[in-house]
Amino acid sequence: MANTDNMVSFIASGTITEFALVAVDSDGKVAVVTDSTSEAAVGIAQRAASAGDAVDVIIGGVTRAIAGAAIAPETTSLLMASTGGKLIPLVKGSGNFSVARVIPNINHASPADGDQIKVVFTGPSNYKSA
Repeated sequence: MANTDNMVSFIASGTITEFALVAVDSDGKVAVVTDSTSEAAVGIAQRAASAGDAVDVIIGGVTRAIAGAAIAPETTSLLMASTGGKLIPLVKGSGNFSVARVIPNINHASPADGDQIKVVFTGPSNYKSA
């Protein structure tokens, strides 16, 4: 169960899938994030929603999310946005923003595209490689 202290309700500006990464738009509504260089990610939607629906969003802490590619927790901990609000391993040094850290699970050691994963949503953090 999600920590409700870290949950905020927003209005969806369009279709949102369950556990998608979302960002606030200029109207104060949330939409699915698809740009790994965006600083606007605010959290992970906790249920699916249509335009105009209220949707609860985890704005910090542990939540489920959707993997957008294979993730190897033993070598990759930082995640960034991909298409459809999914999370993929961070590609460092290209202006991308880390938004979460994967939580490894012995029963699900190698998540793939479309799998539910547990993450700590941290908010956007730019990581520039040296």
